[in-house]
Amino acid sequence: MRSRVSVIIITILLCLLGTAAAVAVTQGMQRGTSVAATINGEVIYASDLAREVGAISRQYGIDLNSEQGRTQRSEISRIVLDQLIEQRLILQEARKRGALATDAQVDEALAEIQANFPSEAEFQFALGQRGLTLNDLRDRLRTNITVQNLQGRVSKATVGDDEIQKFYQGNRKDFDQPEQVRVRHILVETEAEARFVLARLNRGERFQDLAKTLSKDPGSREQSGDLGFIGRGQLVPEFERVAFTLQPGQVSDVVKTQFGFHIIQMIERKTAQPSRLEQVREQIRRQLLSKKQEGDFTAWLKLVKAQATIKRGDTPTK
Repeated sequence: MRSRVSVIIITILLCLLGTAAAVAVTQGMQRGTSVAATINGEVIYASDLAREVGAISRQYGIDLNSEQGRTQRSEISRIVLDQLIEQRLILQEARKRGALATDAQVDEALAEIQANFPSEAEFQFALGQRGLTLNDLRDRLRTNITVQNLQGRVSKATVGDDEIQKFYQGNRKDFDQPEQVRVRHILVETEAEARFVLARLNRGERFQDLAKTLSKDPGSREQSGDLGFIGRGQLVPEFERVAFTLQPGQVSDVVKTQFGFHIIQMIERKTAQPSRLEQVREQIRRQLLSKKQEGDFTAWLKLVKAQATIKRGDTPTK
């Protein structure tokens, strides 16, 4: 259903490449493949680099076998290898400082991302569009959280109340609560099935009961079709247009999307609400602190990289 949900979140995660390559050193040593780089004695294998280059190429629709793709391959490889080297340095430092992400942190972050999607089907659809599996996403989350943990140890930055107040006054509208609707839906494969569902609803059967027994959406089916509160821009246009026109308790006609055929029931509507500073103070503090920590971390990583012993192929670099 959703076309733009969590794009920013997953895009950021995609920038954190090669976690498996970064941590599976002993497995790679057993493979006996050629070496792309060594970082303080730890190895990144050419096969790991090639796998990451292939993943990036597929993500952005680059055919590496085409004339243009062959030209781009070396540049893509250079950029990806730079990222893998930095990741290895980060993981080395995280091990020293006890900053590696825990399974509990990864589970919590994954649950937060999944909560942005109204159904499990749409979550899986978003992963598939980006060529990711659930394990891929967990790997990228693990790297991302490790970076965040390490940032907190590297940076001594703080955020004062005056900074929070100033930021809020300059960006107040960004924190306003938009209009939201809470809806249920029943997803089926054909229009004929959807018409049959409508007929049963018109005979007085409960929407929740039919959603549990007939809906093809595994994520919302166990919640009686309930998608929770949803804002504009979170759903594919066909679903959204109908959802926001319904009144509480009203049931839609058949709605077709790329996922199949839906029957939608409006449960509740929340009107747009202006924000208050006390409601978003902690959110702003985290946002400003993260920005400061990122700057400190970038400078710190540059220093760590300069002090490391790095070999790309046969050419040592600092």
